[in-house]
Amino acid sequence: MKASPIEIVRSLRRYRETVWLASSGAAGDGFYSVLRYAIRFVRLLVLLSVWEVVFASRDLAGVAALGTVQTYTLVAGAFGTFLDARTDLGEAIWDGRIATWFVAPVPVFGHAIAVMMGRWIPSFGAFTLPVLLAAPWIGVDARPASLVAGMLFVPSLACSVTIGLAVDLLLASLMVATGWSVWDMQRLRTAFGTLLTGAVIPLAFFPWGLGAILAWTPLAAMASAPLRIYTGDGDAWNLMAGQVVWVVVMGGASIAIWSRMRERLVGYGG
Repeated sequence: MKASPIEIVRSLRRYRETVWLASSGAAGDGFYSVLRYAIRFVRLLVLLSVWEVVFASRDLAGVAALGTVQTYTLVAGAFGTFLDARTDLGEAIWDGRIATWFVAPVPVFGHAIAVMMGRWIPSFGAFTLPVLLAAPWIGVDARPASLVAGMLFVPSLACSVTIGLAVDLLLASLMVATGWSVWDMQRLRTAFGTLLTGAVIPLAFFPWGLGAILAWTPLAAMASAPLRIYTGDGDAWNLMAGQVVWVVVMGGASIAIWSRMRERLVGYGG
């Protein structure tokens, strides 16, 4: 029996308080939030400066234009939290909070996503928007390549978030299956995700043709695809189609594996 639109809306309202509490908590970090955003902004300025040095010392006209790469880097920095969607599911499994999540009136992963989205709200207002608005003062054109590119960036970013959540769920399942610590999982994702997604270095700059290979993986669909769509690098519709395929594959696989692994949580950790 299919749920009616009214029932769907009511079910979504159950997450509202969780989102609000998570948002309030993240916004209340005070000095630590300011320091965290300041470090991210300085890191972004350093990356932009590095690209200027790289383009000044080498002839990269056949690879990309400096302006395009800087726009790519700025947008990647501004939306970095969204391009690397992560929940607290792994931490909750590790420290035992998952037990309280199972008795909540909402699905476990839905609760984790609601907390994540709540934390995104202050991040978007305090970092993402200011960075985009400050772009002209730091010499970067933050505008999308075209109106169509800007419009397609929104659903592309949504696909990126979905794939990131699928990866998060798969890693949480791997924790349960292997008994590895949450820090092992975090290091694994950071080591592969930060570099191989194209969030820091565009895949076109990878040596030995690795970029062309990675472009077919879900890692590229997490960051490289939406950023390429935004900057007009490549066929936007093909990039979107690739993301949709990975959403279906990764989403289906992660849900199926998690459904099996969650049964082991009864005895996880002894």
